[in-house]
Amino acid sequence: ACDTSRHRGARDAFKRAMSTPDDARAYPRRSNAASRRSTIVSWNVGLRGLRALTDARAAQKTNGRADAHGVRRIHGYGSMKALFDALGNDLKVICLQETKLSSSGDVERLERVEGWDGAHAVCESSNHRVGYSGVAVYWRSNEICPTSIERGVCAKGDAGESTMWAGEIAPFADDAPRAKEIDGEGRALWVDFGEFVLCTVYVPAVFGDPAVDEKTAERAAFKRDFLSALEARYKSLRERGRNVILCGDWNIAPSWKLDRADEDPNAVEPRNPSRDWLAAQLAGDAMVDVFREFFPTLGDAFTCWNVASGAQLSNYGSRIDYFLCDRAVTLKRVRGVGVAQKFEGSDHAPVYLELEESMWRRRDSQQTPPSLAISMLYPGRQTTVDSIFARASSTSNATPEFLNAASQSRAKPTRPSARAQSRAGVSDAPKRKPEATLKDFFVVKSKKKEPDDRNERQLDTVEQHIAPTANAFESRETKVSSEEARGAWMNTFAKMAPPKCKHGETCKVRTVKKKESPHCGRVFFCCPRPAGARTNPDCDCGFFLWREHRAPK
Repeated sequence: ACDTSRHRGARDAFKRAMSTPDDARAYPRRSNAASRRSTIVSWNVGLRGLRALTDARAAQKTNGRADAHGVRRIHGYGSMKALFDALGNDLKVICLQETKLSSSGDVERLERVEGWDGAHAVCESSNHRVGYSGVAVYWRSNEICPTSIERGVCAKGDAGESTMWAGEIAPFADDAPRAKEIDGEGRALWVDFGEFVLCTVYVPAVFGDPAVDEKTAERAAFKRDFLSALEARYKSLRERGRNVILCGDWNIAPSWKLDRADEDPNAVEPRNPSRDWLAAQLAGDAMVDVFREFFPTLGDAFTCWNVASGAQLSNYGSRIDYFLCDRAVTLKRVRGVGVAQKFEGSDHAPVYLELEESMWRRRDSQQTPPSLAISMLYPGRQTTVDSIFARASSTSNATPEFLNAASQSRAKPTRPSARAQSRAGVSDAPKRKPEATLKDFFVVKSKKKEPDDRNERQLDTVEQHIAPTANAFESRETKVSSEEARGAWMNTFAKMAPPKCKHGETCKVRTVKKKESPHCGRVFFCCPRPAGARTNPDCDCGFFLWREHRAPK
């Protein structure tokens, strides 16, 4: 198992009540927090996904090779239990985004942690790759139990399960294909805990300019419809008198100035429809950004960084993970909120919300979990850490199939060598082809075929043109000296080498890997230093160049 003491320290650093700005960046713990579990944590684990983060073999890679910026990151916690323990022993509920589970079978195979139950929403859309998106909610099953669970924001597939919106027309009810598409990516999960309804979301991200790229425009429309359905759902609950808590990865920075790393104080904020939508939700007394209620002017409280560029080293990121609550809950029953920026395992930081004890309804001894709970979907199946290691050890003792095949081939009678066959006057061994030379790549080779009457003249004409060309190349080749060839190869490699950045250092070569991006797969050059403010000489100088746009030398 993984030693999680140093990761737990990301939250244990503060033992007092939240009262100073520094506390907000490393969620505080009270001395009696373990005996009063009342905290919700929300964390995007998409850098590696939930399976990789809890893989029993990942804990052995914690002190692996450092990246280009000298950072050694944790590869995983070794088990679900170790992950939950690292997040904190005062937790009541754990919300996860971008779990990257590909099917319900992946959920079934996850380790069950004693005293915990949960629910998942996975991506079921055929338009995306395996292991895309996905959200989950876990709760302490021996203390609390939800009364209802619903996946998605359009009530597709769970209408019979949910009691939260009984008798209500769901969003996009008149457009079933669109509703199925929105809910098919596994981006929302609603859990009714009695005193309040909790929803964790993974809001779609939009890369590029919708005005110039059709694919980007489609994703922007998808994000707009998702947020519209989410708004209709939570407002319906509020009209029914329910308390609502929304959390997750919103892919929206609430404040363009305060919640984004930007060194230009004179920059003009571009119009962003998603930020406009969020501003409308926070207007008046509807919903509030809980973190900003406690820390209205605190900067650098970022929750997401581009770790590939080393942005976490200079805290050059954005705050896109947070809690939204209705004002009645926030003012009366929220005790604290914070961000654990030093917690390892993803390119996002966990965010925490602590509630008063009165917000948690104790589980009744006769209460049965909803049908979408893991304990109800897969009854009697209890995957533990011991069973995971047992499977690993039994597998390691078995002989791989390719080794069995190799041992069988060694047991077969050996054939006489080619030399022995030639001495005996018998040889059926295939002849070795002569090694190819540089000239072979330029000489045009024609296949010997029987010409028919229609194209015989055309073949003769082609051969007349090819022969002089090949002969000319052969005569030129003899005149090329070894020094000229060496110079030609060095010139070729020089053109392939990365350019220099503004610091005079060799650029990094990177590839766009985001599948949603219209530039996915494109290669570019950038400054090798960690991302940061341009005014910081130790950070990225801002050099950027697409590989295909590079001027020839």
